[in-house]
Amino acid sequence: MFALVLSSPVRVVLRAAVPVAVLALCALLLAPTLSMDVVLSMPERLGDISWGRWVLALACTMGSFWAVAQYDALAHRALGTGISPQRAQVSGAIGIALGQTLGFGVVTGAVARWRMLGDLRLGQAAKVSAFVGASFVICWAVLAALASLILPGPEWAFWPALAVCLAVPALPVVLLLCPVIRTFGVEFHLPSLPISGAILFWALIDTGLAATALFILLPAGTLDFATFFPLFLIALGSGLVSNTPGGVGPFELVLLSAVPAGDPAAIIAAILGFRVVYYALPAICAGLALMRPFGRSITPALRTPPARATGPRSEVAVVAQNGGAIAARRDSTLALWPTAQTLTLFTDPMAGSRDAALDHIQTAARAAGKLALIYKCDARMATTARTARWRVLHFADEAVVDLARFDLSVPSRRALRRKLRATEKANVTLRAGHPLPFTAMARIDAEWQASHGQARGGSMGRYCPDYVARQWVGCAYVAGRLVGFVTAHRGPDEWCLDIMRHSDDVPDGTMHALVNAAITAASRAGASRFSLAAVPACPDPHSAVWRWAAFKVAARAGGRGLRQFKSSFAPRWVPRYAAAQSWGGLTLGLADIARVIQRPGSLAPATTTEPHNVDENYELDSIKAA
Repeated sequence: MFALVLSSPVRVVLRAAVPVAVLALCALLLAPTLSMDVVLSMPERLGDISWGRWVLALACTMGSFWAVAQYDALAHRALGTGISPQRAQVSGAIGIALGQTLGFGVVTGAVARWRMLGDLRLGQAAKVSAFVGASFVICWAVLAALASLILPGPEWAFWPALAVCLAVPALPVVLLLCPVIRTFGVEFHLPSLPISGAILFWALIDTGLAATALFILLPAGTLDFATFFPLFLIALGSGLVSNTPGGVGPFELVLLSAVPAGDPAAIIAAILGFRVVYYALPAICAGLALMRPFGRSITPALRTPPARATGPRSEVAVVAQNGGAIAARRDSTLALWPTAQTLTLFTDPMAGSRDAALDHIQTAARAAGKLALIYKCDARMATTARTARWRVLHFADEAVVDLARFDLSVPSRRALRRKLRATEKANVTLRAGHPLPFTAMARIDAEWQASHGQARGGSMGRYCPDYVARQWVGCAYVAGRLVGFVTAHRGPDEWCLDIMRHSDDVPDGTMHALVNAAITAASRAGASRFSLAAVPACPDPHSAVWRWAAFKVAARAGGRGLRQFKSSFAPRWVPRYAAAQSWGGLTLGLADIARVIQRPGSLAPATTTEPHNVDENYELDSIKAA
């Protein structure tokens, strides 16, 4: 907080002065070891290192930088920049090579990445550089703590390492429950669990090979690798914290003070050789590479969902509000919904075969560094997934009205007829079409949320003028005052109920009448089905555990009242499924979906209220019971 109140020039001076002060302090502490005789003996000591050891150290350096390059590939996936993995890896290795050698790694690396990638704006390059730097520091802390506990690390490191290891289990919880951190008006998107695990893996490979490169150059018998690795990680971390170029000073101080008594000149020569192989040579190669940056490349972009769905399931239009988009490939077109941990195929493929859709979602999820999930698909898609050895779960039942057979006079709809008669007696007037009463609808939405809690999101639509202007909207009035409204997604063959909002004093049966009006409008438009959306199902009614889980989910989703409301229309109940490549992935994916539904992010205010599909304004007569 103190840094925030400092003026910009003061912060710049401090950033430059602190590394210089640290370097001066380390030089003072190392002065007794770095005598003139030791310095003059360096050429001879470096000559004592055999060519075979130099070659092995160089090979380890190359392997380490290959692992380093994977950080950027993962960062670009997490941030969705659209940069190809190959270009990301090359630019990342260049940025890190320059940043670790010149110091101020985040800034230096950002400029290098921006220079190399013509498609990347400077701000995007800074985000990538910050993402890589922050994620590596966290992974370094975890690896250093584990190495200090498992391997024979320094005694003083035991308690800090234990504290870090005890905090490690909280990291997946934070990534799952708080994927976006908002502070000082800035949003920080944390990486998904799959990407976090991959970064930790590559950090282990990177630091392991870097430590091996230095270990090879040390005099034989100095100490074993199990003892050396924790020391190397601690020395590396001290260099990172100091922000001196290449960690010079703190790195040497930690190693020389921790290594058992021996020939300090030989150890310093090994460190100097390591700096030549691991810092100087990569930096020179990176500097030369900056002279030939990549040209611009065009990557296929996802497109926004259309106002009217063109696939078999009109519900896919909801992804326009949750950050989703339509991904078209030659053999399949999918509505993709990204969450923090998953990339989800929402409902069924819009076009193409189911086998192609399965391959498409796997490929897209892998490219995004997330888990592949299918949500609310039909039985045929579930069968295709099960055949491919995916794990499939029946988790919901969708209420579908077959419009050709929808008849109010049948006995199964007697409750609906009573509700419609109650609406008629209350003199409720129903209207549909545009222009819409946006101000009154916003008032109803606010009143509804005050009574029922925050509106759910994700697979459920939320009130927003731009969003509802794309839909069929029915409004209910009493004495000229809006008391409720419903919206529906429209497709060529199916409409789907979306938003339902009403005031606290809405007359009994009003919402039934509005939904019935939507069903009538869908029938007139030539659709064959009207979906009342889904309610939670019990995957295995014979299991006490599943019955308990289904009861809890149903209670949070509206309980018996929601199913009773939809049952009054005597719909056909159609099972809907979720699928993932493993039970763990399915559990994590559904938990992430539940988080987004229960705690959706804020909606950006609409900037326009101009409807995308304008219907003729008309009034619906009160419907008499048959």
